[in-house]
Amino acid sequence: MNNKCICHAMKRLQKEQKIIAGDDIKFQFICKQKEVDTIPFMLFSKELKKPFKAVGKCNATPFFRLEKIDEESCCAVLTLLEAVDMDGNPAEPNDLYALRKTKRCVIVNLNCFCVIQPFAPDLVNRPLPIIEPK
Repeated sequence: MNNKCICHAMKRLQKEQKIIAGDDIKFQFICKQKEVDTIPFMLFSKELKKPFKAVGKCNATPFFRLEKIDEESCCAVLTLLEAVDMDGNPAEPNDLYALRKTKRCVIVNLNCFCVIQPFAPDLVNRPLPIIEPK
């Protein structure tokens, strides 16, 4: 993707995020089972071709939620999402079960990235499984 493509893709992500949150439309025939307002994603840098990570409480995370974007400067405010495993403990991306919103944000220049990889909105605030004792 070129510089403007990633900015355009993020603008589209923001639009779709608003649609799934139901901010712009009211449904007559559809009853949403749970509140969904986030399309989680990872960004990949141009130089390293690795996921961009930002530091949260203690751990670095490659998962984000788009809060707002400035199309003129191609900068975005991203909320950090914390990856958790099935027990609710911090997890590496390969052990990911759910994503939790944090109160931490970061401002990034989207011109520094070449790829956005979205994930299923259902991962955000996904309830942990209840494991019955034997």
